[in-house]
Amino acid sequence: MKQNYQILALLCASLSISPVFAQDNVGIGTTNPDNSALLDMQSAEKGLLIPRMTVDQRNAINNPAEGLLIFQTNEEPGFQFFNGSQWSPLSPTEAKSVATGDVNGWALDGNATASGTKAAATAASFIGTPGGIPLNFKIGGVTAGTIATTNDIFLGYNSGLNGSGSGTYNTGLGTNTLSSLTTGQSNTALGGAALRYTTTGKLNLGIGGLSLYKNTSGSNNVAIGHGTMYNNLVGNDNVALGKDVLFSSTGNNNIGIGSSSFVAKTSGNNNVGVGYLAGASNTTGSSNIFLGYAAGQNETGSSKLYISNTNTATPLIYGDFSAKFVSIGDVESGLKRETAAGNGYKLLVQGGILTEKVKVALKSSGDWADYVFEPSYNLLSLEEVEKFTLENKHLPNVPSADEMAENGLEIAETSKMFMEKIEELTLYMIDLNKEVKALKVENEILKVQMK
Repeated sequence: MKQNYQILALLCASLSISPVFAQDNVGIGTTNPDNSALLDMQSAEKGLLIPRMTVDQRNAINNPAEGLLIFQTNEEPGFQFFNGSQWSPLSPTEAKSVATGDVNGWALDGNATASGTKAAATAASFIGTPGGIPLNFKIGGVTAGTIATTNDIFLGYNSGLNGSGSGTYNTGLGTNTLSSLTTGQSNTALGGAALRYTTTGKLNLGIGGLSLYKNTSGSNNVAIGHGTMYNNLVGNDNVALGKDVLFSSTGNNNIGIGSSSFVAKTSGNNNVGVGYLAGASNTTGSSNIFLGYAAGQNETGSSKLYISNTNTATPLIYGDFSAKFVSIGDVESGLKRETAAGNGYKLLVQGGILTEKVKVALKSSGDWADYVFEPSYNLLSLEEVEKFTLENKHLPNVPSADEMAENGLEIAETSKMFMEKIEELTLYMIDLNKEVKALKVENEILKVQMK
């Protein structure tokens, strides 16, 4: 031992260091080395330089002792120590423990207790926090993820940033998702800045970057696609599927399926648009149904029906729910409601109908002409009929040509009128037949008398 001290003294002398030797320890830079230390070095100007070497040089050390320390200069530079079986990096936590004696802290190879006490990994080891403390992740001091006992899960830069909120059952995945949340509940945001400004809204689903971006208190909305329902602030119960669907809408109970359907809508409720650009120019209308590619793209009103596969003012099917009419095909040759004032009809067919059978129902037996055969029926004489036709140019109880042109022909009423005239003719023929028979008898009598 004395010989070793002499060698160390010579070495220190050559390095201009004044050692102090105690019974079993050495002090460098101090005259009073700590009794627990074999070597106690103190300096306010210089440090201890550990041997530096490459990985290959480290691995070439023959039979390294447990606890041997080196500084590795390549691959993953840093302090390495031999743990008895292999070389291991000296982590910041372990370095702190070496310096301060604090053996607590989180390690990637296992933590045995809730307080993070370092120990060999077991089935009970975990990464997390004790008690009900949220597990937070940060980047540059900014929240980048949170898992909390309120059933909230956030992952992404600024996701769920407003840590003072009391919302529950929320999930945010992506940068700035649900970053303004206060009391909102059961919201799911997947995609950059989805539901970014939602504060009190509930039961919203936003999938896609910027979906429901400006929503604050709106609830029960489903927005799937980039920018869907971007400007919705307070609207409720909407469904939007596709890029930019209901982009500016703040209304309620709207359904848009297909990119850019209802893209310009700012307000209005109870609309349905299915198809690319369906109802794209409709800004404030309500209760519309647009089905098909670009169906109702330029329609700005309310309570309209468009079924089409192109942007046109004459879709395959058009309807007006307020006026209760529908058209099929081109309104000039198709089916539509007659709009002439006061006629009361629901349907006009222009250009004709081809059909194999038409059946017209009668409300009662009084709508048929059998009353002609009743004894009380006033059958005009042929002289009266002749006089009427000379004056009016049509039969009694029959509309004139002008009236027919103006009002049209009702099948049931006209059939009744025809039957009335047929039955009247039948009565005239019966009377005529009686007169003919009487004349025949009279003629036979005259023939006998003339012989």
